[in-house]
Amino acid sequence: MEDKSSVPKFDCYKEPATLGPRWTRWLTAFELFADGKGLILDARVTDNTKIRRRALLLHHAGTDVQDIFSTLDDTGGSSDYDKAVKALNDYFVPKVNNAFARQTFYQLSQNAGETVQQFVTRLRRTAKDCAFGGDLSNQLRDAVLSKCSSEYVRRKLLEEGSALVLDKALEIAAQCERVEEQMAAMRVNDTDIKGAEAVNQISKRRGERGKFRRREGEEKGKVCFRCGHGDHFAKDQKCPARGQTCRQCNGKDHYAKMCKSKGSRGSVKYVDEKQEKDFAFVVRDNSNTDSLTFNVGGVDLVMLIDSGATTNIVDENTWEGLKKKKINCESAKSDKKLYTYSSKEPLPVKGVFTCDVKIGKRATQAEFTVIAGQGVPLLGRQTATELGVLRVGVGVAAVTDVKTEVQGKYPKLFTGVGKLNTKQVRLHIDGNVEPVAQPLRRVPFHLREAVDRKIEELLRMDIIEKVEGPTPWVNPVVVVPKAKDKDIRLCLDMRMANRAIIRGRYPIPTVDELLHDMNGSAVFSKLDLRWGYHQLELTEESRAITTFAVHSGTYRYKRLIFGVSSASEQYQYEVASALTGIEGVANISDDIIVHAPDHDTHRQRLHAVLERLEKCGLTLNGEKCQFEMDKLVFMGILLTEKGVGPTSERVRALEEAREPENASEVRSFLGLAGYSSRFIPQFATISEPLRRLTKKEVPFVFGPEQQVAFETLKLKLAEAGTLAYFHKDAPTKVIADAGPVGIGAVLIQEQQGAMVPICYVSRSLTDCETRYSQTEKEALALVWACERLHPYIYGKRFDLVTDHKALQVIYSPKSKPCARIERWVLRLQPYDFRVVHIAGKFNIADPLSRLLGKSAKSTPHHHGAEEYVRFVAVQATPRALTTREVERASAEDKELDEVRKAIKTGRFEKCSAYGRIANELCTIGQLVLRGTRIVLPQSLRSRALILAHEGHLGMVGMKQHLRGKVWWPGMYMATEKYVKACDGCKLEARPDVPEPLRPTALPDGPWQDLATDLLGPLPTGHSILVVVDYYSRYYEYEIMRSTTAEKVIDSLENIFSRHGLPVSIRSDCGPQFLSTQFQDFCKENGIQHVKTTPKWAQANGEVERQNASIMKRIRIAHAEGLDWQKELRKYVTVYRSIEHSTTGRSPAELLFNRKLRGKLPDISTPRIDIEARDTDAENKGKYAEYADQRRGAKPSPVQVGDEVLLKQDKVNKFTTTFNHTPHTVVSKNGNNVVVESPSGAQYSRNTTHVKVYTPAEQTTSPGESEAPKERETHAEPSVRSTPETLTQGSSPSRPLTTPTERPRREIKQPERFTDFIMK
Repeated sequence: MEDKSSVPKFDCYKEPATLGPRWTRWLTAFELFADGKGLILDARVTDNTKIRRRALLLHHAGTDVQDIFSTLDDTGGSSDYDKAVKALNDYFVPKVNNAFARQTFYQLSQNAGETVQQFVTRLRRTAKDCAFGGDLSNQLRDAVLSKCSSEYVRRKLLEEGSALVLDKALEIAAQCERVEEQMAAMRVNDTDIKGAEAVNQISKRRGERGKFRRREGEEKGKVCFRCGHGDHFAKDQKCPARGQTCRQCNGKDHYAKMCKSKGSRGSVKYVDEKQEKDFAFVVRDNSNTDSLTFNVGGVDLVMLIDSGATTNIVDENTWEGLKKKKINCESAKSDKKLYTYSSKEPLPVKGVFTCDVKIGKRATQAEFTVIAGQGVPLLGRQTATELGVLRVGVGVAAVTDVKTEVQGKYPKLFTGVGKLNTKQVRLHIDGNVEPVAQPLRRVPFHLREAVDRKIEELLRMDIIEKVEGPTPWVNPVVVVPKAKDKDIRLCLDMRMANRAIIRGRYPIPTVDELLHDMNGSAVFSKLDLRWGYHQLELTEESRAITTFAVHSGTYRYKRLIFGVSSASEQYQYEVASALTGIEGVANISDDIIVHAPDHDTHRQRLHAVLERLEKCGLTLNGEKCQFEMDKLVFMGILLTEKGVGPTSERVRALEEAREPENASEVRSFLGLAGYSSRFIPQFATISEPLRRLTKKEVPFVFGPEQQVAFETLKLKLAEAGTLAYFHKDAPTKVIADAGPVGIGAVLIQEQQGAMVPICYVSRSLTDCETRYSQTEKEALALVWACERLHPYIYGKRFDLVTDHKALQVIYSPKSKPCARIERWVLRLQPYDFRVVHIAGKFNIADPLSRLLGKSAKSTPHHHGAEEYVRFVAVQATPRALTTREVERASAEDKELDEVRKAIKTGRFEKCSAYGRIANELCTIGQLVLRGTRIVLPQSLRSRALILAHEGHLGMVGMKQHLRGKVWWPGMYMATEKYVKACDGCKLEARPDVPEPLRPTALPDGPWQDLATDLLGPLPTGHSILVVVDYYSRYYEYEIMRSTTAEKVIDSLENIFSRHGLPVSIRSDCGPQFLSTQFQDFCKENGIQHVKTTPKWAQANGEVERQNASIMKRIRIAHAEGLDWQKELRKYVTVYRSIEHSTTGRSPAELLFNRKLRGKLPDISTPRIDIEARDTDAENKGKYAEYADQRRGAKPSPVQVGDEVLLKQDKVNKFTTTFNHTPHTVVSKNGNNVVVESPSGAQYSRNTTHVKVYTPAEQTTSPGESEAPKERETHAEPSVRSTPETLTQGSSPSRPLTTPTERPRREIKQPERFTDFIMK
């Protein structure tokens, strides 16, 4: 949970002009916060306290400040709190410009609702940088006197004369403010004027006025005879009438309503708005008049209806009373002229306000004029006609009621719950889904009586029926009590049943589709079908799935019910089908709207709809129906003749919404505002700070940025105007714009000679899209706008308006944009559009407001061109340059004087630099403008460059900053010169471009010139020594735990032992390679050591490139969870054997003059070296002959099938050489034989490990003793030793015994062992 007592983080990128003061205020707040945490810096402070205070400072300042702090110099150690603060102060707090600070001070004025004391506090804060010294009090006093918003307070201050000091001024101002608050609270507005006043009478005859004043005096006490207020006397200096001119007699110091001159006696004043044609009033008898109560802007007001008045009128006292009751309206100043009957002098008009006026079920929007004086509020002819209010006879007023007429003509249509009699509705049920009978949900005892009543009501109305037999489906019931009465609502939980229901796909029209059909309509009626879905009867086979159980039994619905997944589509289809063929009618669910351009047509269409509904058996809810309205709320949108707008309920709900306290409340607020987003331009951009708080990973901090967005959304919706209906034949424009966090568009059309908005759309950018360039954002805005407004613009020629000039070329037929924008161009191919560029000096909302302003006002707008030029002049002035200052300097500038003359005469010979843009130049006063940019005089150009370079903008940014506001000849060249001369920019400028590459020459042969480098250390603690051959690109590597000079030399010696010593070796200036040991190693081996340029890795590019390849494979292996050392060996093996892109041959082939064999099949014939093969064969023959002679080698007599003895391993001293068990030779291949034991085990041995076995009984025959010798000497071929190709088997595991050997000489035991027992 967030600590509410903490200080918010410091936003160092918001409002750069106030960065210094904002940092100072934030630091002061942090100092107080740290002291409150107990981290006080006093004489006894410890280093631990300083460390905590410094860490707390950086933590609360935020990550942006932390990033800046890490780049600052002299920030001290972890316990140097003062140095850290000093470094941040030096960065954030710029050098004070006293002249600029004073200019800001003098421009401050008291805001609305701000007390004088609060105003002085703001002045003191601004005066800190003004260096007023001892004159500060006088400056503050003068500022209060000149910029105070209350004339009454200013008059009281001036009465003090030269004795006025600051403290006295504050005391007087506070006293005046308290008196005004008290009097405002005590003042009672008396708008209920009774008597025999005329309907539009402003003043009475003298006798009647005196009587009226006496009655007022009796009730309220004496009043001031100057102004008529009862809170003071005429002699009081604060009387607002002092200094004023009477409109009746042109006298001084009193109002016309209190005038005692004869000119005002006995006149009855009737008002009329001055028009081109004279308008005569009918003077009616005032003796018997009645009034009606109207709802004006949410406040009930009694008004008289006058058919002769062309405007609605309230007096100033009534207006004040309406404001206290918080009337919902829009007020403005007005120069409207109102005249009394047969009078040439206009009445004093204080202003006008516009609001909604309601009576009964009718409503309209009307304008009221507020006049000075007292009188009864009047309702003019036009508004009374729009509201349907009529005068019948003398003093009678009535409102025609269409509802009564309709209900009298169609009584059946408003009785009971109807039933569509043209067809029954069938639910399509999937037979493959097994029915589910869910258990009963017990109804609470205190609700059972209400449930029984509801069941009886539904049975009586033929909506449900009782189920007697078994049923496969049972749905649980949820009982929902109604808030207004003791009634309940039965709701079925159809979730399990909906699995078996197959939904229809009948399209439900959107609100936009209905609004398109209402174009040109001025009269509306809304019909509400009673109990909606229950008016459609289900077929017999569709009722079983709606079965439900309560405590009193089991029932099922005979009508369509809410909760069925297909109910909305089926209901929409059936109602629309019932109304087919009637023009000017549409429905969304159970809401039916009838619209027409006039009352007669509307009556015809309305009765046609009512007759059709009655014929089909449907019924209406009379309480919710509205008939013949000029304004109607339908689906949450206000429909009028002029277009659509937000409803007052939604506006009021948004205005009264409190500040969200968590992310869930922010989502609720955005949902409420989002429903009316079509009326808010740039809704996505405005709401982005609030939407940011709804993300899970973002902590909830409702800061100033969110507060501004919160209030702006309220204000935008309250100020939202009416959106016109779309007309398919009107010229159409789509204006799109992109911001940092969102894109938006507005669809406008030219209707009746004015540009009117049709729809506002916007959306936020994704995280990826926020990183697009501005051109890509603007291009995306156009594509998204066209696709979002596709129903309006497809198949129609329209203008695509943007403030980004480059898009005119990008979206032209001959453009060649990047791949992303090219895909967007393809998406726009179905549309017929023309890209139009508008000036990009203002936000898109500003030109739209100018386009729509002319049609929004009923009064003509005079001098539009001059007002536009003046607006541009004010908005385009740089912040530190006032328009008045530029105008004064322009008046004194000789060059611009010639330009002004040339603009008038059209001759630009004396100012040729301006001749090529002559058609873009204009003047307003002494100012010269080029389009929407001010042409600066020479004396202010250097100052403009300084202002434009604030924050050290680059050359492009500075040009963009300047060209959006000002211009002068040679401005771009001056900008480039200024930026190049800026010392601060030089320090952070880009380095010079690198020199052309100098490729390394290929050495004469392999392994002559090498390059080496250490890669690492890796997270595993290893480092890799890489050695690359410049000739073959073959490289060796050694994985090392230590990178000392000794270890590096040891690894190089290991590599050199395989490939030989190189001629030279290139390395960077690492400590290992600069050590004395490495230099000695190179000298001892005759190797030239070449060192590369420090901090320039490109100088050793060959090994750096190999390092990148090695690291890539290591990272991949680590990501896949493999052994990176094993995977690196695989990569190196493949790299050495494949063709190199530079040399065209593999590294191994260049180094070893052979190709390495890999895992892929290769059918290429290896190169055969015949000379080496011959030499090898000759030498091997010599070696074999010599060895055979030395060893006495001869062919083995062992043949397949012979029994042999097998040589066994020595186990101890008593182990015999051969195993005694005979084995049989199974096969023989050269000098390798395979023998098999009696148990079936086979062993592979060399022929020297077996001996032919001769059985012992053969030794008894002397004649046969020589047989083995004959076999031994049989056929002695020349046998050459053959290498063994088979592995030897293990020795037999049988117990060892002395084997039977061939006969030999008798061996006797020595006599010295006679006394011993031998085993």
